[in-house]
Amino acid sequence: MLQEMRRGIAKVLTFALFGILILSFALWGTTDFFGSGALQTVVAEVGDNEVTAKEVQRHYERELNVLRQRGITRQQAQNLGVLESVLTRSVTAKVYDQASSSLGLTVSNEQIVKDIRSQFGQVGSVQFDELLRQSGYTRNEFANMRRAEIPRIQLLESISSGVNSSKKIISNLYRWRTEERSAQAFHVSASNSKISIPSEAELARYHRENKLQFTAPEYRAITFVHVDPVSVGKTIKFTDAELKQVYQDRLSEFIEPEKRALLQILVENQEAADKAYDLLKKGSDFFTVAKNIANQDANATKFGVVARTDLPATLADKVFALGKNKFSEPIDDAFGKRIFMVTDVVAERERSYESVKETLALDLRRDQAVEDVVRLANKLEDELGKGSSMESSASAIGMLPTKIMAIDLGGRDPSDKPIKDLPGEPFTKTVFNTPVGQDSFLTETAAGGFFVVRVDSITKSALRPLVAVKQQVRDAWISRKRQRIARANATELAKQINEGTDIGSVAKKSRAKVISIGPVTRSAQVENVPPALISKIFSLKSKGKASFSATKNGYMVAVLTEIKVADGRANKQQTDAIRDAVKSRMISDILAQLQQAIRAKIKVSVDQNSLKEFFDRSDNPGYGGNAPRY
Repeated sequence: MLQEMRRGIAKVLTFALFGILILSFALWGTTDFFGSGALQTVVAEVGDNEVTAKEVQRHYERELNVLRQRGITRQQAQNLGVLESVLTRSVTAKVYDQASSSLGLTVSNEQIVKDIRSQFGQVGSVQFDELLRQSGYTRNEFANMRRAEIPRIQLLESISSGVNSSKKIISNLYRWRTEERSAQAFHVSASNSKISIPSEAELARYHRENKLQFTAPEYRAITFVHVDPVSVGKTIKFTDAELKQVYQDRLSEFIEPEKRALLQILVENQEAADKAYDLLKKGSDFFTVAKNIANQDANATKFGVVARTDLPATLADKVFALGKNKFSEPIDDAFGKRIFMVTDVVAERERSYESVKETLALDLRRDQAVEDVVRLANKLEDELGKGSSMESSASAIGMLPTKIMAIDLGGRDPSDKPIKDLPGEPFTKTVFNTPVGQDSFLTETAAGGFFVVRVDSITKSALRPLVAVKQQVRDAWISRKRQRIARANATELAKQINEGTDIGSVAKKSRAKVISIGPVTRSAQVENVPPALISKIFSLKSKGKASFSATKNGYMVAVLTEIKVADGRANKQQTDAIRDAVKSRMISDILAQLQQAIRAKIKVSVDQNSLKEFFDRSDNPGYGGNAPRY
């Protein structure tokens, strides 16, 4: 939580934009900043403080802008719960504001101006107003933001600055983390366990006692329309004349420049370069000179096939002045002295229309499909908005709706097979969030398509009858029975080792192969060794003791063979990392307690309806309607 607050605070303190904005207080005074503001929609109350919808929206849009740079769409952000996260952080900030207020931490107008003057330079009034507008702030809103942030920063810094961990704690944690252990182990396979065939009564009892294992999920019958870029693209055709015109327009893209296949000799000084060059002029073999003068084998001399643009200008001019089987004089560059030899010249080549025809068609279809998908999706939404049925709306855009009689949340049918050709996410989530008999909102997929879905009926989750899942019940019964026998065997074998029997002898009786583990630390992941066994190895009190842990098909028994404790010469980088982690955890714990204590004394409430109404009025498709409850 502290990290989240720090990131939020750091943005305000470090963004150059905000720095420029704040500066203007010093130039024009504070009258416009400290006047009364317009009434705003309140979406949350935290004691005496309020969170407005506009405040949430502003932070939400900033989050979206950051996510877009990582390729995440607005719809994906909605699915990830970004709005809910923004609202939660806004409420958390107000809780800290309440604490600041109760401690008497306030900021006057003069202090705000002084803070601004102490940190930043000055800008003109017009530029200031424009930057404020672009950031979505009025002068009053921006001043109020700073008025709240400064006491909040003071509070958090006063908490974090006083937190320190003792050297003893760090030392103990360092030794605990860096301790290494080695072990030997073998596998007790469940497949080797001999069992009898289960009776009908045993199967019925297992089916009855493990209902969740054999319960069918909720299924929904749906009808949907999917405007898919791939499908739309397949319907787009271009004439040969159109493609040829595009080819001419983009001809420069299809001209492959002249290239040279090069060898090189690279040396550090002029003396060596001159010696190599003299030998080459006398007719010596290039590879022999490279070996004797530069200690380069044949592979080391290969520079590759390059175009003029692949080389720095200082090299390109000299290299491309050479003909085939010609070598250059020594050329200076940042790495030393180079002598190039051209082994082949690849002439400039223009790729023919026929060779790029399919690529051109694919590019055009893709571009046109994007436009067509948006156009069709808008028309579909308009038709649905008029009250038309999904079937009629689909017909209006030349499509047919798709019906699925049963789909679960994982996109599978009742036989547990994946249903093909479904829209991408959040399709199934939307299906299971849509009430029966209603259409969903038009929703965008990660692939750039759009869909709308109607839930026609719901089949509630129910226990599948034994007759329908008898084979699965039999397999599960046999698996558990074998696993229990394997556990009993592992328990006995570990006991024998703990009583002094050599692990090799014990493993031999089980026809198992002994393997070595380690040395490993507590956090190590070892291939084919369950993580739980690593933990148990570190719980053993002394060498020669054994323990065991479950695998997918049996149990693995391990005996501790070596303990290597840290020698006391602590690694500074590791201890610093541990110290920072401990301090961060201590601060987080303190802040969590502070949050809990404040919330116990004040009322914290979120008006989800007001938030939804505000985002609906703003025509903001990012609102998912799932604001957290407090």
